[in-house]
Order: sequence, then structure tokens, then C-alpha cells
Amino acid sequence: MARKRKQDIDRAAVFEAILGDLGPEQAAEAAGSVALAELVYNPQQPRKHFAQAALADLAESIREKGVLEPIIVRRVAAGYEVVAGERRARAARQVGLEAIPAIVVELSDREALEIAITENLQREDLNAVEETEAVLGLLELALDVDRARVQALLQDIYNEERGRAGGAARDLAKREEAKALFRRLGRFTVSSFVTNRLPILDFPPRLLDVVRNGELAFTKAQAIARLEDEAAQRRLLAEAIDRELSLSQIRRRITELREGEGGAEPERPVSADTQRLVAGTKRLLNHKRLATLAPAKLERVTALLDELRRLLG
Repeated sequence: MARKRKQDIDRAAVFEAILGDLGPEQAAEAAGSVALAELVYNPQQPRKHFAQAALADLAESIREKGVLEPIIVRRVAAGYEVVAGERRARAARQVGLEAIPAIVVELSDREALEIAITENLQREDLNAVEETEAVLGLLELALDVDRARVQALLQDIYNEERGRAGGAARDLAKREEAKALFRRLGRFTVSSFVTNRLPILDFPPRLLDVVRNGELAFTKAQAIARLEDEAAQRRLLAEAIDRELSLSQIRRRITELREGEGGAEPERPVSADTQRLVAGTKRLLNHKRLATLAPAKLERVTALLDELRRLLG
């Protein structure tokens, strides 16, 4: 059984990150094997949904050619936990293999999760919900804080990058660690993650489920989530799945619903407070007033408007 201590998880390639100077071919030569019966899957594995058609294709490939690339595992009390290569392990089970090529490495929980996320992100076929939850889970481990604190820290960084104060001085070290982790992953900036991915957490459960299960693309679910009326949202979701609507078709249907064609959303009464807020905002945002602002103030107003657009979607 090959066993190697992971030395550096900052390298670009996952094999390098786990195995130092060994590449995939050398790693395959160095691998031993592990009985499939001894494998356990990591409950924090980023990928929760495995497309059955793709899994069947991989199983057929394994039936013809064998497992060409060893999986990465670590020793745990229950056996060997899969760190990278769960799809290969599942496909090998479908084929009926008794063992699979594997390399055993010594990894902490945090290291194992970072490698699993990095490998999956490099494959670029995680769905958006899995990807978002995985990155947040990694940040929880890396920063040793809970999910709510992670989100608050990311919002602080987002505000800081736009010239707005946010968060306490004692959080500076954690902010820097979070930024460094995003640089290592290389998939998002903190700002793009806050803008495009954190809103996923506010999706209704049914929308989260269909994205997670691969029934609907994230961009389509994101558009449907902007419908405020829950009944209209449910109807459009069912229609989008049943009729396989394109994103442009979904957007047209949303416009129709909002304009009252084909089952409009009920108009909500506008409160006096809301009317005063809208009127006051219009007065503040006139061209003449904005033209007199100092550059620093204008930049801050622009940043606040960007955040307002993000919140109102």
C-alpha cells in the first residue's frame, strides 16, 4: 500500500498538491489497492449528486480499461475515507470490482476537504449549490468559525474592497486568511462570491433541490427566484422543468407574469413609508446633486448603489 504525507496543498494541480513531485502516471505506478468494501465516503464531500448517465459511462469505461487513475484515501476508524475519486469508486462498485487502485495519505479534516473541493472545482462540473456550500464549509474549517460568521466576514471584505468600513479590527487576520484561501482556490474573488453565490442560500428549498439534483441550471433557478409571488414561482419552476424552457423563455415568462399576462403576480399595496423612501431617494439621486459630489463621495455612492442592485436583484 502506497502511503505518502501530503506536503503542500498550495500547488496548482491536485496530484502535486497531494503527492509532491509525483504526477498522475507516477502516482498510478506507486498506488496499491484498497478493497471497495473498506471504503467510506466523506459526508462533507462537495459533490452530493452524481448524474446516473455519466456514472454509467464511467462504469463502462472501467469495465473495458480498468481504473486508470488511483483514488486518494485516508485512514479513518471506519476504514478508508475517499478524499478524491468518489465517482471512480462508485463506478467501480457498479462494475462489481472488489478492489480499486488507491494511494493512502495522512490528512487532517481541513486538508482532506480542501483537496476534495480543489479537485472538484478543477473538474468544473459541480453544480452551483454544491460549489457554494463546499467553499463555505472549507472557510468554516479554515477560520474555525460557524457559517453565519463566515458570511459576515465575507461581507466585511466585500465592503472593505469598496471603501466602506466593516467589521472589528480583531477580525483582520481572519479576513486575510479568507482572502488567501480564495486566491488558492482560484475560482472566485471574495466580491464575486458574495455577489453571485451567497444569494443562493436564500433560494426556496425546492429551487435549491432542483439545482442540486441537476434538474435545472443555476442561472434559470436564479431568474425564477426573483419572482416574489410563491405560487407564481412554483408554477414557473414546474413549467421550466417540464417544458425544458431556455433562460430567455423563462425571463419572458417572468415579464409576462409581472405585467399581468397569463396569471400575474398580485400587486402588493405600497406603504406610506415605502412611498416616502422612494421619493426621498429620487430627490437625492438627481444629476445635478451627483455632479457636485467630491470624487471620494461619488465612488462611495456608486458602491452603495451596486450593493442595492445586488440586494434587490
